[in-house]
Amino acid sequence: MNIIYIIIFFTAVVILYLVRLIIRYNYAKLKGKHGERQVAKRLMRLPDGYTIFNDVYILENGKSSQIDHVVLSLHGIFVIETKNYRGWIYGNEKDQYWIKNMYGTKYQFYNPLLQNYSHVKGLQSLFGFPSQYFIPIVVFTNAAKIKGNYPNHNVINVSELISTIEAYQNVVFTEDVLATAINKLTYSSFETSETSSLHKAQVTANMTSWKKAIQRGQCPRCGGSLVYRVGRYGKFWGCSNYPKCHYTLKK
Repeated sequence: MNIIYIIIFFTAVVILYLVRLIIRYNYAKLKGKHGERQVAKRLMRLPDGYTIFNDVYILENGKSSQIDHVVLSLHGIFVIETKNYRGWIYGNEKDQYWIKNMYGTKYQFYNPLLQNYSHVKGLQSLFGFPSQYFIPIVVFTNAAKIKGNYPNHNVINVSELISTIEAYQNVVFTEDVLATAINKLTYSSFETSETSSLHKAQVTANMTSWKKAIQRGQCPRCGGSLVYRVGRYGKFWGCSNYPKCHYTLKK
């Protein structure tokens, strides 16, 4: 009888341990998704001309890789890694692990800059663009206090996200190249089943709307008039609202 009790006891301990692991895993997953939803909602504040992809999956070296957010624009491709953490965040740019200090209790987590670097390389391989066209950003929710020093990278709170993106004003893509990149990511990536069909429909609708605006002689970003100009790099159509709007269409 004693052996049976011992077996039952150890079986119960193992089951409780497994249940605890499952609960912790699901909690971390739900917490991460909540942070991603915060960032996705914030990205909706961007003006026209920014195409947003959320929860994107691409293949890197034969393996699938999940990217929280990718934003394509004339000013570059923003690759965003989201962390829904509280507490103080410490870590250097080249450290393999960073530290989250929560009420005196310290936790290690993998350096999100390194994590996002692999995402940039995957997208660079997909598009064939040089690295300077990609802008990696690591975003923590506003509950985190970022204590590290990151002079060469964008490590920010979600409240700084829009201003950080809009600070990049140099035009690096033509409209045609941008449209091709949007189309390529739309059909080369595979998203969650809940968002894939809807997202593709939205991107198609946006591209159709842009083409119709151009045919009418209107700027697809702000609704201004398209003006024929001759610039340093040749002939092009530009927005009449320049410099507020930097839309250009190569002739």
